[in-house]
Amino acid sequence: MSHSMPESPPPSFDRTSLRKVTGVQFLLRGLAISLPPILTVVILLWVGKGINDYLIHPTTTLVRYSIATLANQARPIDQFVTWDRLPAIDYCGRDYRITPDLKERLVQQYQSRADRKIDPDEFASAEADQIYVPMAQAAVPYTDFREVAARLRPLEMPTTAIGSPTGWVTKRYFQSLFHLSVVAIAILIVALYFLGRFVTARIGAWMVHKFETTVLGRLPLVSTVYSSVKQVTDFFFTERTVDYNQVVAVEYPRKGIWSLAFVTGDGMLDIAAAAGEPMVTVLIPTSPMPMTGYTMTIPRSEVIEMNLTVDQAFQFCISCGVLVPPQQIVTPDLLQLELSRRLTGGRKSGSDAAAPTSGGGLPAGGTVLPTPVADATTADRRDGETS
Repeated sequence: MSHSMPESPPPSFDRTSLRKVTGVQFLLRGLAISLPPILTVVILLWVGKGINDYLIHPTTTLVRYSIATLANQARPIDQFVTWDRLPAIDYCGRDYRITPDLKERLVQQYQSRADRKIDPDEFASAEADQIYVPMAQAAVPYTDFREVAARLRPLEMPTTAIGSPTGWVTKRYFQSLFHLSVVAIAILIVALYFLGRFVTARIGAWMVHKFETTVLGRLPLVSTVYSSVKQVTDFFFTERTVDYNQVVAVEYPRKGIWSLAFVTGDGMLDIAAAAGEPMVTVLIPTSPMPMTGYTMTIPRSEVIEMNLTVDQAFQFCISCGVLVPPQQIVTPDLLQLELSRRLTGGRKSGSDAAAPTSGGGLPAGGTVLPTPVADATTADRRDGETS
């Protein structure tokens, strides 16, 4: 018996194409393995930098400024005097002032001593509490100025009286910037907590609403950006007022096209009476922003329950269908097994990979919600209308 073998391409062409395909596949697999952790780290660093730049750093600066304002020992510059015999001292040279009492004492010592030279180091150490450095319209203690100047470059030196204590607050009261940041984070958390308590109350909610409608809502560009940002932040940080009972699939926007939906409750009485069967209210989310969508009332018999969690459904919508939950990935074997079970009416336990469905629809791995039978009165009424 002779067997006819299909003609194969030339060996050289086959090997080259295989090498090219294999190389591309290896590259894509390498990217698929390396990109998720890299992007995760990049996103976390970006979020951390944003939190530090816009929350922690401003809070830290506010804490330092508040403490510096309380601990500021600057005095008006006209309360101090100068003297042409003063020596040059570290960090400020001869640009400093002394108290009138110190000047009087120095003049007396200068006139009574044969050696009229003043040692700069001894003078700066012994009389540091009576030496002041002028900064703008005030003068700061030399001890504070020296502590700041020892740690900063000349171009970074503060130019105002309040800037000098701001420079030494961290070292003197917190030992390091890390401890100050921890205190700032604790203060920020407490402030956010009480802010949440305030806006939860009636007066706070009313004030926020008035500010949003009368100020932010009337600014052309700000109102558009603010409303979009508020929708995102409310979705992630506000307790949901809508209770998503389960994830289902409905035929929308036409027969044969299936969309995921969240069951939010039972349908209205008038709609159920007109339809002659129980209804369910669903929210059909939009991609890639599932916090918005369409609210619809659909017959319960036309709704297919999905073997999905709410979080998995959100991931599916946000990724535009790219992230498919593992239990919903379609393979030829699982699809054939599912179709065979449906034809035979078989059913497996919940521990299996997928559960059979009935009533038509895609093999979603879930169960169809029960189809209730309309009562006799409703059926008679509908038959009379048809006749």
